[in-house]
Amino acid sequence: MRITARKVVSGAACLVVGLLLLASSGCGSRKQVQIPSEWRTPPSATTQAQRAPAAVPPSTAPPPAPGLILKPPPQFKEKDVEPGLETIQPPVPEKKQAVVHPPQHLASMHLVDQARAELSRGRPDAAIPVLEQAVQVDVHNGDAFLGLARAWKMKGARRKAVEFAKKAEVLFQDDSRKLKEAYLLEAELYRELGDTNKSNLYKQKASEL
Repeated sequence: MRITARKVVSGAACLVVGLLLLASSGCGSRKQVQIPSEWRTPPSATTQAQRAPAAVPPSTAPPPAPGLILKPPPQFKEKDVEPGLETIQPPVPEKKQAVVHPPQHLASMHLVDQARAELSRGRPDAAIPVLEQAVQVDVHNGDAFLGLARAWKMKGARRKAVEFAKKAEVLFQDDSRKLKEAYLLEAELYRELGDTNKSNLYKQKASEL
């Protein structure tokens, strides 16, 4: 019986010791285990590409020549421009100069205006002496001769009217508007005289202006 009790006591003691050892190993702080480098798995190529920064490709442009980058741009001056390369300026339109008439022409035209008023009232006899005075003041006044042609036409003197109209035609060679007016009057006078050919001729001249 004594031997059995000793075995029970020793077994219990062993059990207590084992429990203490087990408790000490499970409740203590764990130490970090270091894995030898030769046992580690080498990183994959994808992982290396993600971790490694993108490599910058070397520049293929030729290096700048020394002195060109810091060289200031050339400065041109007006005197450096070759003759004939200057800026071409657009031509300036010439201003039309007002026609200045001599005093005698202005005085003659004043008389012509008075005669026109008389003709507009149907009074050729009152207009004719005024127009003759206008011709004496300025013998180159075509309007005075054209007025005389109209006045004599109103009086029925068509041949005399044609003579004054032809003088006005000569003086109006540089004025197409007034020359056309003289041509039309001559065409009308020749038509009233029964000369159809000359009438058509002066109509044609007037249409060409």
